[in-house]
Amino acid sequence: MTPDGIVIYQVNTALGQATTISRFENHPGLMSTGRVSCVIGEVDSSRLRLLDSESPIEIVISGAEETEDVDRPWTFHGPDDKPYTWQIMFRSPVLFVSGNASIPLARYRRAKLGIISRSRRAFLEIFPAGINVIDFIVVTFVSYAKHHWLDEPHHESNPSVI
Repeated sequence: MTPDGIVIYQVNTALGQATTISRFENHPGLMSTGRVSCVIGEVDSSRLRLLDSESPIEIVISGAEETEDVDRPWTFHGPDDKPYTWQIMFRSPVLFVSGNASIPLARYRRAKLGIISRSRRAFLEIFPAGINVIDFIVVTFVSYAKHHWLDEPHHESNPSVI
């Protein structure tokens, strides 16, 4: 969602099928007919597909093996052949592009109830270095969350977490 409450992305998972991630777009000439939705990615148990480019890009999910360490990093190569890593830092997943220096692209912020501080909804914070790859960030975050939070048998499956 935008800060104004307008939905930008939608995640759908049909029972026994892949999870699809869609982006909603506003077209000024189509305001009378509504918004346009396009599927930008699919996530299943062993891979994710980015569909928003000229040709679909598949990323094999490795580093997501079943271990007892839930906070393990997930490293993969993106469409630009650079290594990316989702890693837990201070109890929040952060996406880095690796290289000579790791550059943070995005961070997931958990919801707060507001008992000690102000309440807030959970959100995915995109840093300036990640502005040009927002769809990539959203699709890989959904894959990371699905494999590391929702598919873990010892974690409570709570859709409000994501």
